[in-house]
Amino acid sequence: MSEVVPAWKFWHPLPFWQVIVIALVMQLVCIFPLIALQELFGIYVPAWVGSGIAGAGMYFAVRAFAQRRLARTNG
Repeated sequence: MSEVVPAWKFWHPLPFWQVIVIALVMQLVCIFPLIALQELFGIYVPAWVGSGIAGAGMYFAVRAFAQRRLARTNG
């Protein structure tokens, strides 16, 4: 079940399920404030703005976790 992740993938050496969890958390963190702005204050921000920010944040978060894991395994 735990296959070796090829080094060319940006999430190397993280397993894919951790990438999915990070993506889900980033999506929730970026969408909930937009919903709160719309419901509480009537300020409309398109959902694609939150999704774009979440996608960029997910990439950088996954890279940070992957680099931390790689540094830990290499010593």
